[in-house]
Amino acid sequence: MENKTIFMIFSLIMVLLSFSHPTLAIEGDNDESPLISDDEFDATIAMSPTSNDYNVNMYRKYSKKQKDYLKNCSKKMDVPYQCAEEVLAEILLNKSASRDCCRGIVKAGKECHMEFMNLFFQVYQLKHFSSKRFSKANAIWNRCSTEIGAVSPFSG
Repeated sequence: MENKTIFMIFSLIMVLLSFSHPTLAIEGDNDESPLISDDEFDATIAMSPTSNDYNVNMYRKYSKKQKDYLKNCSKKMDVPYQCAEEVLAEILLNKSASRDCCRGIVKAGKECHMEFMNLFFQVYQLKHFSSKRFSKANAIWNRCSTEIGAVSPFSG
């Protein structure tokens, strides 16, 4: 019985408050202008960088030494561009990368593989999935090194 009384009092207060305050949907004379005008909003959108701009700026932050290291890694892997797609498909779609791709990953070494994964997941289109990066990249390394039979996880 006590719960009903509290509920009725609460409901009555809510109804009285709703009658005492006019709705915010009605425009009044003293309404303030929006924080940003339509023209300013359009200009802000126009100045926003594209995803390509983001990627270029991100890559520029790498030192020459880092860029050279990644180039040498790709040469060590000696696998076609398709391998990168296979690795991303394994991370994002749970599809397995091919044996040839695994061979290239193991040939280059774990450090090289992890640096490439770091680079991939800084790209604008993939940065939303970066939380999966380390665990999945490590799982790919473990699977590939077991499958290929690598002796050292830091070979290359």
